[in-house]
Amino acid sequence: MELTPGQVFLFQNLSVVSELTDTVNLCLYKPKCKLYITKVIKPEEVGYYEIISGIEHPNLAKVEFIANTGSEYRAVREFVAGDCLADIIESGKTFDERRAAKIIYDISSGLNALHEKSIVHRDVTPNNIIISNDGVPKIIDYGIARSFKEFKGKDTVIVGTPGYAAPEQFGFTQSNGRTDIYAIGVLLNVMICGKEPIEQLAEGRCRKIIKKCIQIDPRKRYANMLELMRAIRVSTGVGDDDALKGYSDSLLDRIISAIPGYRTRKLPFIILASIWYFIGGTSFVSVFSEQRTLGQYIGGTVANIFIIIVPLFCFHNFLDIYNKLPFSRGTSLGGQRILFYTLGVISLFVGFYIYGISIPAHT
Repeated sequence: MELTPGQVFLFQNLSVVSELTDTVNLCLYKPKCKLYITKVIKPEEVGYYEIISGIEHPNLAKVEFIANTGSEYRAVREFVAGDCLADIIESGKTFDERRAAKIIYDISSGLNALHEKSIVHRDVTPNNIIISNDGVPKIIDYGIARSFKEFKGKDTVIVGTPGYAAPEQFGFTQSNGRTDIYAIGVLLNVMICGKEPIEQLAEGRCRKIIKKCIQIDPRKRYANMLELMRAIRVSTGVGDDDALKGYSDSLLDRIISAIPGYRTRKLPFIILASIWYFIGGTSFVSVFSEQRTLGQYIGGTVANIFIIIVPLFCFHNFLDIYNKLPFSRGTSLGGQRILFYTLGVISLFVGFYIYGISIPAHT
C-alpha cells in the first residue's frame, strides 16, 4: 500500500521517545505533539496489518499505516494512554460482574470488526488490552493475528499465551473466530474472580457464558462474536443494541443453528447432511409404511438407530458426547474425531446390514 504524502511526512517526523522493546518504540510526532507506537513487523504480516489499518473501531487501537524503510517494515499505530488490563489484574483487583461484562462486550465488538475481515487475533490477553483514560477498552496489539482460510486443515505454527490459547492453537485444527471466543471466556473469568476457569469458575450470570466460550470443541462455543455479545446483553443487560445490528435472532436462524450439518452454514456439509437425512428418513418411513411382522418392526427400528441416531452423535458431537464417555474423555480433539467418525461409519454399515436382513426387498 503506497503511503500518502501526509503519512510520509508524519513518519519522517517521528522521533523516538522510548525503546519499549527491541521492535517497539514510543515516538513523538513533533508538529502536533502527538504520541504514536511504531513496531517492526515481518514481511508476511504486512498484508494483515494493511487490512487492519483499514478498520475504524473505537475498541481497536488504530493502525495508521505501514511504512517500508528499505530494511524493515514498521506499523504505525495510535498511542493509547491508560492502564493495561494485565497491570490491573496483577495488582489483585477484580471487577464486578457488570463492569467485566461491559469491557468484554466492547472488546468482543472490536474483535467482531476483525473477524468481518477474516482476521483472527489469536492472543486476546490482559497484556494486549488497555483501559484508556476515558474508560474505553482497546485492543492494542495484533502481533500474531492471521487470516482465516476456509477449509484449511490446521495451524502450522503453535502460538498464543498459555491459559488463553484455545486447544486448536496447539495444532489440532485451524484457528478461526471461535479461537478468540475461547480467550474471551478465559479473560472474563479472570476479570471476575482473578483466576483462570481451570482453577475456579466464576459464579453469577456470566458463568454460563464462560462455560460455553471455553468448550474444547470449537463447534460447541458461540458461533461468532455477535452471538456472544447477544448472550452478554441478555444475561447482564450491558452493551449497546446498535452493535448487534448484524445479529440474526430469527426463529429460522435459531432452528438452522441447532441442526447438525446445517449449523456450520458451509455448503459441502449442508449437502452431505441433506443426503444423510434423506437416506435416514427414507429408511425410517419404509419400516412403518407397510404391514410387517413384529420381528421386522423391531429389526427396522434397531437398524434406524444405527443409521440415524448413532451417526448423529458420532459425526456431530451431539450433546458433547465426545467428552461424556469414559473411554474418550481424556483424548485429544483430533483423536476423539478419528474414534467417533470411525464408530459412525461402522454404525452405518451395521444399520444397513440389519435393515437388509430385517426388511426383505419386494420381488
